[in-house]
Amino acid sequence: MFFRAAIAAAIVLGLSATNAAALEKREAEAVITILERLSSETRKTVFYDEDAAQEWFEIDDESSQLIPAAGFSETSWKAAFDQTMTGFIASIPQAELEQMMEEFADKLGELGKMTPEQKKAATEMLRAQMGNFEAIREKGAPYRNVVAPYSERLKRLSKSE
Repeated sequence: MFFRAAIAAAIVLGLSATNAAALEKREAEAVITILERLSSETRKTVFYDEDAAQEWFEIDDESSQLIPAAGFSETSWKAAFDQTMTGFIASIPQAELEQMMEEFADKLGELGKMTPEQKKAATEMLRAQMGNFEAIREKGAPYRNVVAPYSERLKRLSKSE
């Protein structure tokens, strides 16, 4: 009797996990599609920090209203955005992440018309922040496999032009 109950519980858990993963995949795809559109409209680069989801929510609220049209509330948008972006960061190999940070520092220096000293300081600050990326990568690890199929789209969004 216990054995049958255990099998039934395992099946129920397996089905609910499958449904949750499918939902997460749809949410990730919706987040990325919305970001592609908003980034194109605003010419802003997509990045991740504690405030980024709110900033994109406000941008969308003042323009396209894509986020509520996709079924997200402000709270569910933040959760889906954070999971998508941390999953993306977790999916990037360490060496590639470091290269992206170097390229970002170079672009930042060019765009900001920084002196060589300022650029060096900004690069050093970014390198110091790499420790924060490890915490972000750990937070995003559960979402890495869901987001990985979208990594090229996310890379395009995260590169400054």
